[in-house]
Amino acid sequence: MARASCLMELRKCRTFARFGEIVPGISMNPLIELRKCGNMWLCLGVLLLVGLSQAINPLPDPVFETFLNETNQQLAVIYDQAVLAQLLSELRGPNDLVALLEIEVTDEKLLKFVRILTTRKAKFKRLGLGDALQKRQLAKFPQLGYEALPSRDLDRVYALASKLSDNYKNVNLCAYRQPSNCSLKLIPDIQSIVQASRDLEEIEYYWFEWRNRTGLATRPQFVAFMDLYKKTAQLNGYPRAEDYWFRSLELEAKDSMALLDHIMHGLRPLFLQFHAHVRGSLRKMHGEHLVPRNRPYPQHLAEVFIGNAFRRVEAEWYMDLPSPLTGLLNITQEMHRQGLTTTQRIFWNVAEYFRGLGFPLLESSLWNFAQPVSFGDDDRCWHKAWRYYALPRMNFTYCPLKDEERFFNMFEAQSDVHFYRSASVQPTLFQEEPFPNFSDAIGKCFSLAASSPRYLQKLGLIREKKWKELPARLNRLYILGLRTIFLLPVFYVLDRYRVEVLSGHIAADDNEAYWRFTEYYTGARAPTKRTNEQFDVPAKLLMEVDDQYASHFLSIVLQFQLLKKFCIQSGQFERDNPRKPLDLCDLSDHREVGGVLKKAMSLGSSVHYREVLRELVGEPEISVDGLLTYFQPFHDWLQQENLKNGLEVGWI
Repeated sequence: MARASCLMELRKCRTFARFGEIVPGISMNPLIELRKCGNMWLCLGVLLLVGLSQAINPLPDPVFETFLNETNQQLAVIYDQAVLAQLLSELRGPNDLVALLEIEVTDEKLLKFVRILTTRKAKFKRLGLGDALQKRQLAKFPQLGYEALPSRDLDRVYALASKLSDNYKNVNLCAYRQPSNCSLKLIPDIQSIVQASRDLEEIEYYWFEWRNRTGLATRPQFVAFMDLYKKTAQLNGYPRAEDYWFRSLELEAKDSMALLDHIMHGLRPLFLQFHAHVRGSLRKMHGEHLVPRNRPYPQHLAEVFIGNAFRRVEAEWYMDLPSPLTGLLNITQEMHRQGLTTTQRIFWNVAEYFRGLGFPLLESSLWNFAQPVSFGDDDRCWHKAWRYYALPRMNFTYCPLKDEERFFNMFEAQSDVHFYRSASVQPTLFQEEPFPNFSDAIGKCFSLAASSPRYLQKLGLIREKKWKELPARLNRLYILGLRTIFLLPVFYVLDRYRVEVLSGHIAADDNEAYWRFTEYYTGARAPTKRTNEQFDVPAKLLMEVDDQYASHFLSIVLQFQLLKKFCIQSGQFERDNPRKPLDLCDLSDHREVGGVLKKAMSLGSSVHYREVLRELVGEPEISVDGLLTYFQPFHDWLQQENLKNGLEVGWI
């Protein structure tokens, strides 16, 4: 009876209350509702339920929504101006005065707008208005970053960052045994010299010279910069500077480091076997007195050996290639034989590849208006998609070089086109990647799939079946492993060191701590013992001093995780099936892949990267399992070879 009367009262109030839902028909003004209801206590209960419901699932706020819409529109216009300025610089060169002025003007305009946004953001955050989606947009507002610093500190931090960056890029080294010739650059001069040299004293000289000029010489600047970075974190609302370091992952430092540590732990068995093999090769080349047993290998010798894998690879460079007689496939040569000799042909071949995955064919105007970049060297000449936020268009720039590297880079650039277009359904604040280099992982997943011998055979770039057999596959995995497996520990150490500095566990110039990390995680040691009298960290920072390597690290791992998922989905990979290994997976013409990918891409950064991963791979975290599966045939071979040759695994 009591329950029946309650239902009658609820009907009078024109509600149907269910826990966790908004109750229709009830005004947001509680006094109005109390006047409309006959049973005061029951209506109070209903309103309490409504209040609880709104606390759990708050309603969108119309005033907040108007503010967000205006913000998205204004940001889109400013971002487009910045993109156009950067495009101008890409086409005319980095020293073009008009392009530099345009970049400066748009940066100033964005900064001015962000200052206004920061004040209004704080107001809305205090009020706690809006639903979850509105609050996430608020959290995605661009931050002031260094601009939050007082003017004196601001000038100082920019000067320090510029000094550290310029020192790395522009420092001149004196030639070996030619003290009057001090005009050599690291890239390409020193790099070419040491890769071709067989003089160990010369290689060691340049190793020390580089660290003296770029490490020790910038010690005070690096220490001062890290102090100002901590201050910047505080002023941007991060009590712990290490959390600010990982802000783009939307994880606290302890969770970010736990993820990186977990991946490193999973990678360790494969890395140790590969390290043992490379150390054995170095010992053959240089003798046991330089490469002793059970010790980390000398970094200066290992850098030359591993660095060769990033050049146009020749089989004879490696004395312990798994199958020297099989050699390495020359894809650039095969491209020219097959007639893939123009960037336009490569563009449309790759466009057809993505259409086969279920993406729309790119419109002809994208290529018709594409322009070549101003750089003609290997290091800076790449294809690139340029997306806009307010303008209904996209630009494409291309590198006119026609070789293996640019061929696979086209898959990455066109993958970006599809990512940008999928994410364009989101407001401006949500059109970015879930974290930096996330879309790069997607692009590299497809360039990896396109490098499969089965796909290359379909294109006519492979004629002999030997390239699909195990000896040739092992050679390919060996070179790819040198480029990938040895890079991850280096990236880890560079971020781990700076996080330890930011958290206050070590001093910013603790060179001995840096070498402890380097020896333990990378298995490399300095030619002679390094102490805190020296300082080597800046010498290894290939990017800007405040760029994190974690996103690059995770992007490399993620590309293999995505490949494994798509290859399982398309039936191209089956665990323990020797006829369907992951490294031979060919994804071309599997339209089911595109459907899953478009849905995940369309999320942009509207949800945490873990939610995007659930859509893509069915699990919420980045895993090293895909990489380990891809290299499993090579890992098996390494274990057998190391055992057969009596090579020790690990180091003291």
